[in-house]
Amino acid sequence: MRPPPSFAGAAIEVSDLARSVAFHRQWLPLLGFRRVWAGPDRVMWARGYDHFVMRQAKPDAATGPGALWLAVSAESRAQVDEVHEVLRDAGTEILQPPSELDYFAPGYYSVGFRDPDGVPIEVAHRWEELPDLADADQVRVPGHGVTLGGYLFKPQAGVPPHPAVILLHGFAGHAQKMAGLARAAAASGYVALALSLRGWLGSEGESDQGLRQPLDVLAAIDWLAKRPMVDSRRIALVGASMGGQVALLAAAHRPPIRAVASFFAPTDLVRWREANPYVRDYLDDLCGPEGLPVRSPLLRTAQIEAPVLLIHGDADENVPVAQSLDMAEALRRHGKDVETLVIAGATHYFSETQNALARRKLFEFLRQHLAKR
Repeated sequence: MRPPPSFAGAAIEVSDLARSVAFHRQWLPLLGFRRVWAGPDRVMWARGYDHFVMRQAKPDAATGPGALWLAVSAESRAQVDEVHEVLRDAGTEILQPPSELDYFAPGYYSVGFRDPDGVPIEVAHRWEELPDLADADQVRVPGHGVTLGGYLFKPQAGVPPHPAVILLHGFAGHAQKMAGLARAAAASGYVALALSLRGWLGSEGESDQGLRQPLDVLAAIDWLAKRPMVDSRRIALVGASMGGQVALLAAAHRPPIRAVASFFAPTDLVRWREANPYVRDYLDDLCGPEGLPVRSPLLRTAQIEAPVLLIHGDADENVPVAQSLDMAEALRRHGKDVETLVIAGATHYFSETQNALARRKLFEFLRQHLAKR
């Protein structure tokens, strides 16, 4: 048995983040590291389960540029919590209480603190498989040359076969992130399959921002349609952010689905790259300029036959609302059935009230198009 890794990764504090990104992009890709996350004050590369983070140093920080943040591996979440309790009781400066960090592809739970010399240290537990959920069956679904992990939620009422929905998460997510929506779908009489896209927790392969992931979804549709409880004539795709992009791209292959719904998805990656500076290097490193059109649902509107619902917030700072509005306009030009819901004041992360409004519209849409005929 392979011993558990001792180190999870490292981070460095830098004086000029843009300058450091340009420098480290020269050599990190040569070692297999890929840009997987960026924000205003940090950038992260990963190679499998190893990560390397650069953070913009703050003028008033206890440590200056060049300081190292070391991440040490723990064997369980309980160990992370134990370290936190011991150090907290000892009066140690806690930089980050035990938390799940969503920008890591594998599951990641960690605590951050400073040692007596001010050096930041992190103790992290990483896991490779989806956790068990008491109200769902954990499933392995064949994709396009990979196996995908996910959850199958079954309706508690009604006589099978049932209509079904496949739920696809956004960037830095996984199938468990869609469990809430899956439960709501099951309570409404749907079989709900929440999937981890390739490259994310529980699934094989590498994330590719919509290149092969739509082919995985086509295979998952075939798998789901063969379940005895599922009415193969009444299946829909629902995705959020990157998952919405993948759902629309899969729909362009004209699979046997009745509807597709997309929440705040990038649909034109060329314009998205221009509008959001934090995704530029990520898209350049992963896709290259020639790889953006093939990943853009906007260029596939003529091939989409299923009715489409597009939901977006008009204050989305990550994926501008124009990405959905332009997609809707293109679909209408091709005579397609498309509905939109633009939520005033909503960013890329809906509030509870905004989320309730979006779900109400989603289930109205699903009832309309997945009804028996």
